[in-house]
Parts: sequence; C-alpha cells; structure tokens
Amino acid sequence: MTMDLTLLKTQRKSFRTSFTVCAKKIDDELLKEAPELTQLSILKSQISDKFARLETCQTEITNLILKTEDAKQAYEEDFLSAEKYRDNYIELCSQIEQLYLKDSSTKDFSEWRKFKLPKIELKKFDGDAKNYVTFWSQFRKIHEDSSIPNEDKFQYLLQAVVPKSKAARVVESFPATADNYQKAISQLQERFGRNDLLVQIYVRDLLTMVMKNAATGRSKTDLPALYDELEAKIRALESLGRTQEKYGDFQSPLVESCLPEEVLVAWERSRNHSFTESKESRTLEQLMNFLRQEVKGEEMVNLARTGFASNQSSRRKELHNDQVKQSESTTASALVSVTNSPTKVREVSPLNPVRAWPDGGGPYFDL
Repeated sequence: MTMDLTLLKTQRKSFRTSFTVCAKKIDDELLKEAPELTQLSILKSQISDKFARLETCQTEITNLILKTEDAKQAYEEDFLSAEKYRDNYIELCSQIEQLYLKDSSTKDFSEWRKFKLPKIELKKFDGDAKNYVTFWSQFRKIHEDSSIPNEDKFQYLLQAVVPKSKAARVVESFPATADNYQKAISQLQERFGRNDLLVQIYVRDLLTMVMKNAATGRSKTDLPALYDELEAKIRALESLGRTQEKYGDFQSPLVESCLPEEVLVAWERSRNHSFTESKESRTLEQLMNFLRQEVKGEEMVNLARTGFASNQSSRRKELHNDQVKQSESTTASALVSVTNSPTKVREVSPLNPVRAWPDGGGPYFDL
C-alpha cells in the first residue's frame, strides 16, 4: 500500500504541475486590457480536464491515507494542500464566467443603442470650492474602483487638477506613491470639499444677489436668467443636505429679496389670492413654483411677440418688393415711350423759334 501511495503522489505531482501551468496562462490572459474570450474558453476546457484528472488521483490518495496508522494528521495536511488547487480552479472559472456575462450584456446594449456616445473627458479641478462637487462626482468613479491600484489613482488625480492652481499645489505636495494617495484625497476634501464651507459659499452667493438687486433699485431684470441662477444655488444647497423642507424658512426670504419689485408684487398678489394666511403659505417650494410659472408665461409672451414681429416684417418686405417692381415697370415704360416717339424738326420764323404742336406733340426746334 505504501508503494501504491508513493506512485499516486508522483502522478499527482505531474497533474499539479500541468494544472499550475494552465492556470498561469489564464491569469496572463485575464490581466490583458482586452482578454480574448475565445482563448479563455479553450483554456477553461483544458484546465477543467486537468482538474478532473487531478481530483480523481486525489480521491485515490485520500482513500489510501485513511487506511494508514497516523491517518488523522496525514489526512489534514493532504486535504489543505489539495484545497488550494480547488479554490484556484473555482476562482478562475468564476472570473471567466463574469467576462462572458459582461461581454454578453455589452453586446445586447450596443445592439439596442444605434449611436456612438462621445468620449467623456475628465473634468479638471482648479481649486474653486464651487466646482468641487462637480469634480468629485466624476472623479469618485476612479476613487471607488477597486481594480485600479492607488499609485495609478494618484496619477489620474494629478491629471485631474489644473496645473499651477491651488488644487495642484495641494496634490503635488505629496510624493506620488500608493500610500500618499488617500492622504492627498483627504487633504483636497478638507480644503475644498467641506460641507460647511460649500454651504457658506452658496449662501453668500444668494446674499450677493440680494445686494445687487438692492443696488439696482429692484429694477426689471431678465427673469428666466434670474430663475435659473436661483434654482442652481438651491439645488447645490440641497445636494449638501440643506433641503427645502429643513431650511426653506431661511432660504425663502433670501430668494424673495433677489426678485424685482414687479415680480415680488405679483408673488404677494398670487399668494394672497391662492393661499390662506397660514405658516405654509410662504414656503420656498411655492415661491419657486410661482417663479417657474412666471418664466413660462414670459417665454410664451416673447414667443408670441417674436412670431408676430416676424410675420409683420415678412409682410412689409413683400409689400416693399411689390412697390419696387411696380416702380421699375413704370420707369421702363416711360423710357420706351420716349425712345419710340420721333423728334420733329421744322423751319420757323426767327421771331418764333419754338412752337408747340396743336395736338400737344413735341416742340419744334429751329435749325
């Protein structure tokens, strides 16, 4: 029995070597940027065959080990050794299957979409805190990608900041190593991405709009542009957790102070007409809805005016062209009439060199 066990272990060693070589080929193919699925399919069939033969040999060895005197210890050592190959085989097969699923879903999606999307360029951050939210929403995909090493993420971070800017100085203050990547990210967030800092920036922007409105005497302004600017700042505050439900009582007076006098009067008239006098009659949501309706109304009025002016302009142009054509026709007829009428010459008395024809014809000319 000892002789049989030795021979089986020798045979298993060959099977394990063959299995390891095939597994190395699969690992190399998986590490490529674009693995070839056909090659992976062939390698998967090969390693499945090698693992099946290895498992058959391993089963025979296990049965013989259990018949020996020190079976318990020998079995545990041999089991742990064999388990490493099982785990490696399952992991490789799982990775190949994931590639199959990814390729299949990509093909299905590409068949459904008949157009080519433009390439997304990484937005560069210049150190302006107002641009940090937009920058981080895009760079977060790289930051949370576990398949990218930290040293590569650091290089992407260096490319994602504007050269010689405040953000670049913060990032470049750290050596570009894997250990320093998280430190650089933390420092960027501390300098430019703190919620309290961003909230103050957007609130101060609203206050600046209030002061500007007061300086101009609440004169009439471009309402659609004002609405878009207000909506952008309110959405930015909402993304930072300052929602309308929690902070509307604070934001609503600021927004009202940004409005021109005529819009503010219309808002008060609308509120008094539509809402009861309660604490819910002056919410930020209702104010923004009112402004949205005002913007829609103004755009419809501008559209009607533009269309009417365009039609009037077209009509005037047509009338002008008709008048020009009629004038040209009249002038041409007059020229033809003068050209075709003969010039009549007649000898006359020196005392009366020019006479008119009795029938109103052309004058006589004295020769």
